[in-house]
Amino acid sequence: MAMVAKEEGDIAATAQMCTHCFDVLLQKLHPSTTEESNADDNITSTSSQYNPPNVKCPLFVTWEKCQSPPRPPPLLSKVSSSSGITTPASSSIITDDETSTHNNHDNTNNNTNSTPAPLYELRGCIGTLAPRQLQHALSEFAITSALHDQRFDPISLHELPLLRVGVSLLVKYEECQNCLDWIVGLHGIIIKFSSGSNGMRGMEPQYYSATFLPEVAKEQSWNQKETILSLIRKAGYRGNITNGLLS
Repeated sequence: MAMVAKEEGDIAATAQMCTHCFDVLLQKLHPSTTEESNADDNITSTSSQYNPPNVKCPLFVTWEKCQSPPRPPPLLSKVSSSSGITTPASSSIITDDETSTHNNHDNTNNNTNSTPAPLYELRGCIGTLAPRQLQHALSEFAITSALHDQRFDPISLHELPLLRVGVSLLVKYEECQNCLDWIVGLHGIIIKFSSGSNGMRGMEPQYYSATFLPEVAKEQSWNQKETILSLIRKAGYRGNITNGLLS
């Protein structure tokens, strides 16, 4: 069985939510931070008074670290970047701690002046599929995903200038008619299935489940079938993936 969740509806992720995640993490790592820029760490806290909406929904917070910080092209080398936020043109909201100046320039420049897109790798992602009060859960999962994802070392203060954060709010769950009944880039997907006994005595069926957030398939350039196959493996299933299983 597959279910999808769309990042749209009465509540949607916003750039303010991402900025809030940076604020609470910075305050956790550097409690003495004030509204002034910390020159030694090259980090600025907005110290915003932003309060997340008073609603309940499942959510995930994802931290990624830049592995190849972009350098300005030669013709733009004297243009300094400014602290700010960027949001992609999709339902997923991601905030960087800095904005590249070349993004706003005319794309008619020749290729020798273009800057390769920075490469990011996962540094932490934790959330819940159970509805939580966003007012409290956003701060909680901003910290938990940054410091307590067992796959990674905790994020440290000096890493903050290289990070970006994504907030995923999952709403409007729908049961799929089949495993391809969803849209890449719009829907997240949850699969639940069993395999095993085939009527044989003494053999208990094995149960599997796994989740991909709405942005995963798009970021990996997967089509629907590739996404489902990867999600089945993520669930821990190592048997043959037959047409019967996919149906």
